[in-house]
Amino acid sequence: MTRTQITLTEEQYRFLTDYSRQTGESLSSIIRRAVDRLRSQEEPPNRRVLGLIGAFQADRTDISVRHDEILWRAEPEPEPAPVTRRGRRTRR
Repeated sequence: MTRTQITLTEEQYRFLTDYSRQTGESLSSIIRRAVDRLRSQEEPPNRRVLGLIGAFQADRTDISVRHDEILWRAEPEPEPAPVTRRGRRTRR
């Protein structure tokens, strides 16, 4: 096991110590069980998203480049003006 230190609010600490006294279970054990319960109930969002990679076919070839615009209807970022040989940007 890995040893760690956490900071709790007074209310959280009081609850844990009261619960510990009533059940005879150590604070560490209570916290480990709470973490295990959280792990079983929730999957990290990024892990769910990664499972979608390659799961669908698309009729577009630019999805990997323009995903924010496509998914969130964000405005595309304007492309920078071309640079001249002297290092200046041209006007559009």
